[in-house]
Amino acid sequence: MNRQELSGGLAELEGYLMVQAARHQAREEAEAFAGQLPWLTTAERDDVIRHYIPRHLAREADASRQVADRKRELDADYRRRYTHLRRRVTATAVAAMSLTSLSLCLTALALCRR
Repeated sequence: MNRQELSGGLAELEGYLMVQAARHQAREEAEAFAGQLPWLTTAERDDVIRHYIPRHLAREADASRQVADRKRELDADYRRRYTHLRRRVTATAVAAMSLTSLSLCLTALALCRR
């Protein structure tokens, strides 16, 4: 098994564990919510839990997508800013080296004329 396969397998395992944790959390929250409604029968309580879990998971998935979308936006923005900054620094460095070279050439030329 090469590194890429191992990395893919670990990512898949991580994803599976995250989904299981989200489902567990959704069930716990659903049970806590249903527990606040003591007048429900057992069947009604189970029904509330059954309906709560997928809605909770859908909200969590939507929030995750929004975070991922924002991350991509920020990545693109930072990449643009970094590229702009890198160009400015490079241009400044080239200008400084050019001025230094010109100064050295003029100094050498002045010394040669003496």
